[in-house]
Amino acid sequence: MTIFRKSFVFIISIFIFALSLCLYGQDNDWVIRIRDSQGEIKKLFAVNDFMSELSNIVVLRGLPTENLNMLLTNDLQLWQFASQLIEQELVYMKAVEEGFDKDEELTSTISRERDNQIAQLYMQSKLRDGFDVVSEEEKRQFFNNNRERLQAARGNNIRYEQVAMDIEYTILQERMRNEYDRIINEARTNYKLEYSSTRDPCVIIDDKQIPLSNFNEMFNQTLRQSGENIPPALRVQARDNMFNAFVAREIMIYEANKVGFYDNPEAKAIENYITRTAVVAHYIEKTIRSTILEPTEEEINQVYEQYGRLYRIDSLPYAEAQKALETLVIEAKTQQRYQILTTDLRYRYNIEKNLSLVENLGKSENVN
Repeated sequence: MTIFRKSFVFIISIFIFALSLCLYGQDNDWVIRIRDSQGEIKKLFAVNDFMSELSNIVVLRGLPTENLNMLLTNDLQLWQFASQLIEQELVYMKAVEEGFDKDEELTSTISRERDNQIAQLYMQSKLRDGFDVVSEEEKRQFFNNNRERLQAARGNNIRYEQVAMDIEYTILQERMRNEYDRIINEARTNYKLEYSSTRDPCVIIDDKQIPLSNFNEMFNQTLRQSGENIPPALRVQARDNMFNAFVAREIMIYEANKVGFYDNPEAKAIENYITRTAVVAHYIEKTIRSTILEPTEEEINQVYEQYGRLYRIDSLPYAEAQKALETLVIEAKTQQRYQILTTDLRYRYNIEKNLSLVENLGKSENVN
């Protein structure tokens, strides 16, 4: 997609910039440096490391590439991001030190998320330029060709401007379904491929077998995220569509492994980002959130007074409102304890920041 290609070009320029810094000595090529009480360097973010972290935020959240330049040229946002990165790294080091990165369920989750993100990244590298660009002419043609259906769903007075974004999404989804079909058809030629959503294993690519439980777990998670709002009559169609996407994804994972794409610097950076984020979240869940007692009535009432109307909790059914308020109390306490933890960790280490390097990079990008 365009976002990924722009991001890739920008990252290449970052690596060139970082390489040029080596001419002045490696000791200057760092943005964040963390030392222990004995002065030993425990973690060092070089320019390319720091920029990879920023790029990962843009890529994984699907943000416009311009957000990267905005971060680089906004002193406050850059400082905030650096502080968050430091805190996360300190908690990650503590979690690893205490063995929280060895949890079998966690490593399985990290592996699945890594495969999913790298498969998407690999697929983007194979898409044609402008794949994600939908012209005004295409959207208006879709509107005219489907006017009756849109009127039946949204009313006779429906206007193009009201549904333009929905139309763009629909066109992109159709393109993506066609892309899945193309990937599967090509794989039939290149590999020994078998697949079925009713047997186990559900996908076989050469000697690799993917169990049906993997697909069922993905489909059931999607149902939960949709609030079980997919009508039973449409679930069969939804399952078939999702299975095609699942097969295409597994092909991309297999091919990315086969051609060594997992060793690509951008793929490695995403894997490291996913791993650290997941380990930190796991550590917080196990050592902080799970230890917080059930909120008292007084705490719930206090939170309601502060946030009830802001989050429109008073419009929810009683049981949902109660659950939402309890969650707010627990999350507030979790955040408080997390801040205490990170403050304590900051005192244990000597933390140095050299943000001028990336600030200069942002200025040079703007000039160019």
